[in-house]
Amino acid sequence: MQVYLDNNRLTQVDPQVLSAMEPFLKEPYGDLHALHARGASSRKEFLKALEKLYAGLHAPEESDIFFSSGTAENHSSLLMGIYSGLILTGRKNNLIISERSDAAMMEGARFLESQGCKVHKLPVNKEGIVDPESLYDYLTPRTALVSVPMVDPESGAINPVEEIAEICRRYEVPFHTDATHALGKIPLDVQAFDPDLLSFGGEAIHAPAGIGAVYLKDSFEWMPTVFGARNPWERYRGGPLNLAGAVGLGKALELASDALEFEMEDTRDLRDRLEEELRTLPGVIPLVAWALRVPNTVLFAVEGLESELMLYELDRGGVEAYACTVQPFGNWQRRPVTEALGLDPRLKHSTVGFALSRFTTEEEIDHTVKTFKEMLEYLRSFSTFEEVPHEQK
Repeated sequence: MQVYLDNNRLTQVDPQVLSAMEPFLKEPYGDLHALHARGASSRKEFLKALEKLYAGLHAPEESDIFFSSGTAENHSSLLMGIYSGLILTGRKNNLIISERSDAAMMEGARFLESQGCKVHKLPVNKEGIVDPESLYDYLTPRTALVSVPMVDPESGAINPVEEIAEICRRYEVPFHTDATHALGKIPLDVQAFDPDLLSFGGEAIHAPAGIGAVYLKDSFEWMPTVFGARNPWERYRGGPLNLAGAVGLGKALELASDALEFEMEDTRDLRDRLEEELRTLPGVIPLVAWALRVPNTVLFAVEGLESELMLYELDRGGVEAYACTVQPFGNWQRRPVTEALGLDPRLKHSTVGFALSRFTTEEEIDHTVKTFKEMLEYLRSFSTFEEVPHEQK
């Protein structure tokens, strides 16, 4: 049996999503601004996809949503727009991001810093989340943007974006959040917490990689960094639209919204079953409190074993998991989650995580538990591990 439990990086494309996209992959379709019948048909399908994004985000009609190629473009375009519109003009010179932001946000922030912008990285606490009160240490009248992801993809920790957004409104600072790992896992209503910007990629909600979208509150001025707009829906991002991807993303978000209750109950039950089985094993420590995580994710530290060895042995047994092994990223690498959670430094390279999806089955969880136990017994037979009492979270 092959079990894929790395669903916070990439998910399989839902068969219904693939079916919705297929006509635009197999048959020619018209340019959206063309006046012929094929162009009109394409516009109709584009607008249907866009409506699904509005519905999935509970976005008000006066707001704007546009498609992109995904998270990296979303973050890069946002930061370059902030740079050209606010920082380069001298109006602002301060940027606040999370120390657990993704590579695109980190790289973009590093570029802004090289151009004279002051960049502050909000720390996360021992539960893996940003403390909203920490914002007060960094906010100034010169702050151009605050950006904090809704969910950490490694630990599954949920950031209190509602409180962060409220503080930013009070100080009249634009607030952005990346919702890639929140969609389809926890309720999301942009009218409820009112961010200025929200972006996401489709790779975590069973859409193809390489398609995403950005939500803009009606009062936010987006500076386009991809030119070539020929019609109103391209004014924020020019160039020919990936219609197949847009249709797929719309369908994926629709399905994710419909399956939210299933994700929060059935998927959580499977995740909890996996966690309960593994946390009783010697030296296996679950990270981040149950109530503070999205329902599909559990991350463990495993005393005495290296992440790479565990992943190799799990993979040999047919289980594809992930780890939080630190990758070189200069002085701008995001802070390792193991360090942020205050773990013993010896556990820095001893993590293994499992991210389920709505396609995960009971049989797959049973196989994962069995494989993990066999892996633990096998690798421990070569180690000098001695069980040390620890506090279970």
